[in-house]
Amino acid sequence: MSAPRKPSIRRILAVLCGTALAAVGVSVATAGGASALNGVPRYNHVVVVMEENHSYNEIIGSSSAPYINNTLAAGGALFTQSFAIEHPSEPNYLDIFSGSNQGVTTDKCPVAIDAPNEGAQLLAAGDTFLSYNEDLPSAGSTTCTSGAYASKHDPWVNFQLAPSTSANHIPAADNLPLTSWPADFASLPTVSWVIPNLNDDMHDGTIAQGDTWLQSHLDAYAQWARANNSLLIVTWDEDDSSMSNQIPTIFYGAGVKPGRYGEHINHFNVLRTIEDMYGLPYAGAAATATPITDVWGTQAETVTVTDPGDQTSTVNQAVPGLQISATDSSGKALTYSATGLPAGLAISSSGLITGTPTATGTSTVTVTASSGTASGSTTFTWTVAPQASETVTVNNPGNQSSVRNKPVTGLQISATDSAGKVLTYSATGLPAGLAISSSGLISGTPTTAGSTTVTVTASSGTASGSTTFTWTVKRK
Repeated sequence: MSAPRKPSIRRILAVLCGTALAAVGVSVATAGGASALNGVPRYNHVVVVMEENHSYNEIIGSSSAPYINNTLAAGGALFTQSFAIEHPSEPNYLDIFSGSNQGVTTDKCPVAIDAPNEGAQLLAAGDTFLSYNEDLPSAGSTTCTSGAYASKHDPWVNFQLAPSTSANHIPAADNLPLTSWPADFASLPTVSWVIPNLNDDMHDGTIAQGDTWLQSHLDAYAQWARANNSLLIVTWDEDDSSMSNQIPTIFYGAGVKPGRYGEHINHFNVLRTIEDMYGLPYAGAAATATPITDVWGTQAETVTVTDPGDQTSTVNQAVPGLQISATDSSGKALTYSATGLPAGLAISSSGLITGTPTATGTSTVTVTASSGTASGSTTFTWTVAPQASETVTVNNPGNQSSVRNKPVTGLQISATDSAGKVLTYSATGLPAGLAISSSGLISGTPTTAGSTTVTVTASSGTASGSTTFTWTVKRK
């Protein structure tokens, strides 16, 4: 993903204007508590999915598209007078992404286009953009076709070929295969585009196939979006020439008022709406298009706390730290609290659990994150196990031999404690003239010939261990 760039002047003015309006009591449209421009809310994430070559009447009301009809259209904003701009496919993709077909009037392989576009605008404003393209061979690939992938449905690749020094350039790293789609939707960029392959976008495959694909690949995000100030847009590039290019377009997500909306919209209105969400400049015909403003309502603020899973620790051993995470649909800061923590543990206001458990047993822990106006919780168990019996193991150095009246260079005895405690060493039976230090080093000069049985003991204060060996002192 490209590094954030400095916000545009228009972005800054939009934020200042929104602040000023709020200060004088003028209402600003919101979804999930996000600020807005021109009556359009700012979302944390927007995902746009483009389907292929079907008219409004072929999709809406079709028994072959139960997910689109019964979930997305029923629970979102369905535009009953939505139209593509032209035929065939590729010009429409360029229209919705850059406000113009950029002189491309047929389907063709990638060409360099240096013109304002949604992706480059987002990057210039300090936001983020990525595309996820099914069957794209590799990130940034400029291939024309590969299996069921077709670059004619990948408009950003043309702007990827613009000079790297151009403000309209999109980095190759932002053009990704669908396999890069994240499991954690909070890690999505500001705006994402998802392009199914020719079999799954209803171009070559059936309506039922496309409907099933959409549900299996996007429904998890769609439901997450409703609780996390995010939006899913599903539209079609063009119709099948049966309805004057009338196509379905659906907005589904947080703060969207479900219903059917009859205003005339087209690809330029959708582009203009996304640009207004983020205070972006207007690309091409989006400058004279009207943003969509009548579908936005308000949504109850929600807090989602991530379950860390059941925990296990050991009595009287410090917990390294467990960070609890949560998100607020309005983007507010959260304060954490907990009940049921094992004795000796505590949670900070930022959600970090630390301490040393002092009693064994299993507790049911509930962590709550609160913004002050909404809260959410998660519950898990925490088991504190007893310590294993402490043991000290002393390594046997083997039998030793030295010569009377000649100094011993030093024999270091080593040992380990299962609890990791510091050990102190002692010995019995050492030949006269030898001694052991508290750290286990035997040194000195033996003064008497003969053999002795030496026992070295290492002790932690709460446990000890020993080893025994013989030490022979020769006369010479």
